[in-house]
Amino acid sequence: MNKWVKGVLPFTAAIGLMLSGCANSASSGGSIRIGLVTALTGEYTIVGQYLQEGAALAIDEINANGGINGRRIETVKEDSANTNPTAVNAFNKMVNNDKVVAILGPDLSTQLLAVAPIVNKTKIPVLVQGTNPKLTTESSWYFRLRPDDSIAASAAANFAVQKLNMKKIGITHDTDEFGSGGTKIIQDTLTSLGATVVGVEAYNSQDKDLSAQLTNLKNKGAEAIIDWGHPQQSATLMKQNRQLGVNLPIVGSPGMAMPATTSLAGDAVKGVYVVVDTVGKENPDPKVQEWVKKYQAKYNRQPDFHALAAYDGVYMLSEALKKSKDLSAQSIADEMRKIAGYKGIANEFDFSKSGDGAKQVMVVQLEDADRLKLIDTVKAK
Repeated sequence: MNKWVKGVLPFTAAIGLMLSGCANSASSGGSIRIGLVTALTGEYTIVGQYLQEGAALAIDEINANGGINGRRIETVKEDSANTNPTAVNAFNKMVNNDKVVAILGPDLSTQLLAVAPIVNKTKIPVLVQGTNPKLTTESSWYFRLRPDDSIAASAAANFAVQKLNMKKIGITHDTDEFGSGGTKIIQDTLTSLGATVVGVEAYNSQDKDLSAQLTNLKNKGAEAIIDWGHPQQSATLMKQNRQLGVNLPIVGSPGMAMPATTSLAGDAVKGVYVVVDTVGKENPDPKVQEWVKKYQAKYNRQPDFHALAAYDGVYMLSEALKKSKDLSAQSIADEMRKIAGYKGIANEFDFSKSGDGAKQVMVVQLEDADRLKLIDTVKAK
């Protein structure tokens, strides 16, 4: 992924997490510091890059328009890489060394579950992109910017049964919190729809060969596969599905539509269905079209849903900061919980009932590595 790493644009300063007792120093004058904990190294750097770019685009616009009540936003970043200990260390560095009013957290649910005790102790608002449903029950300080898997995974199962008319379905998934949590929802939804789960095949995040999983599901009579995993393994699944002649229809989790995934899978993406948070250039909404052009002009590539969510997250946080009485963690969180009916670029958000803000997903079909077709929009019930 070196070609992606080279494109990462640095932020104006380094980000961190602040102890609740340090809030006054962040609100006493000068710039307002917010934090970003994401993958700056390792397998998930591409996700970290999109997060940074989406956030930076919003911050540049906000600062150009007067900042937060006349004060500029300043950011600091820490590397969560792709392991829980690294994420814990990153949050601890912020707690001990930096003074920020809120942070944008990593994408991996397993990392967010690992750092929840730190977040609960320090009581700092954290805007997250992990999708495991447990996150917002583990911490009331988490504000989720993406649809959780109770929406996305159930949408994948419903689509396979009700739109593709498949009754015998196999599931492949990563063994981490994201993959395992999504799989449970998929299984329950399929069962409720009267479909048969012919087999569940797990893999690890570092696996490079999924031929055994594919062959097992084919031999068990699967008519389709629902995959809940991350870019590299999802790309391998699509490629080997073709190479081995298994050729089963695939419905995938959001990461399957990421450029990092489709570029690895090449022609094998053709015909694959993916449940995504939202789409960019394929979205007919003029507001989204304008934003995509702006992003492409700045970064010379198309955005993905992580960038869109980060952009919306920064703007919602900025509104909470402007209305906050004293920039204390509690005041900022209280203002975030007042957000309802916020129509962003990525989604429509409502934090008034829970920390789960995004309320819909889209189903797309991949036409090639650079093109997809919008099939359906699914809103939470």
